[in-house]
Amino acid sequence: MMINKKSILIILAKLAEVYPIGNFKLAPGTLASFVSLFIGFYIFKLLGITNYIIFLFIFILIGYLLCEIHISVYKRKDPKEVVIDEFAGQFIAVLSTISSESIFITFLSLMLSFLLFRFFDITKIGPIKKLESLPGGIGIMADDVVAGLCAFIVQCGILTAFDQQILIKM
Repeated sequence: MMINKKSILIILAKLAEVYPIGNFKLAPGTLASFVSLFIGFYIFKLLGITNYIIFLFIFILIGYLLCEIHISVYKRKDPKEVVIDEFAGQFIAVLSTISSESIFITFLSLMLSFLLFRFFDITKIGPIKKLESLPGGIGIMADDVVAGLCAFIVQCGILTAFDQQILIKM
């Protein structure tokens, strides 16, 4: 069996969809954010802060390249089924999770991270909306990366106001 270039490109395009998550009919972006919340938290705890930030940069770069491939294969500007950008944004927002011995408190912190990221990703307030209009894969990724950064900043502010230690301080 011979695999041709088009087959490889289709497989890579499916990676941008985090197949099959991107093909869910109901709220694929929300599902992707929810799944990536726990994956990101696990990877963060496993790698530590320095390696996790390196992982984030590599993941965002690969996500951009996969978005570019998806656009070239399917000829659509910002397809709903591409959800690797939600993974990247949520992975950033996970950085503001509380470092707690209590599983319940950690879970609540994760849920806050999820809700804040979804808020910024859906409303696209401030500069987030403008980033979405950038061309190609950069436009697909940039708005979610900034939504993740906004969620991170807001959650850090909330947790600091309540004198909570976040994981990034570890």
